[in-house]
Amino acid sequence: MTRGRTLLTVVAGLTAAGGWAADWNRTHLFNPRWPPHAKFHDAQTIVLGTLLGGAGLCLLLRDGPDRRRDTVWGAALPGLFWAAQGASFAFPGTAGLAAEFPELVPRVGRTWIDEKFAAGTMLGLTGLGYALERKEPAER
Repeated sequence: MTRGRTLLTVVAGLTAAGGWAADWNRTHLFNPRWPPHAKFHDAQTIVLGTLLGGAGLCLLLRDGPDRRRDTVWGAALPGLFWAAQGASFAFPGTAGLAAEFPELVPRVGRTWIDEKFAAGTMLGLTGLGYALERKEPAER
């Protein structure tokens, strides 16, 4: 497996598992202050990440006849999840975990290692992985 495809596979795997690790806890799905409808949308986000990341994994791990197309979609599907997470901060009244539980969000200097940071990092890794994979010869 190439470096680019390996990186894309890691991003897809983290996308598939990330919601379960980040949201299946007292700050999100089991938060007693959240109304049922908020929990519904959190569950929807967990499932969406699992589906997009899982679909990306399937495409990236298969050895099909159209490897280039599989790479495009294998990168794009998890990337859509992270783009949506980043764009969610543009909606009125939205905030990340630090707004409610700042003690749980680490900082490096003045940078919060939060949902914005995760979205930007994962999109950056997706772009890097895709660029590395595009440099590989078309036929392997």
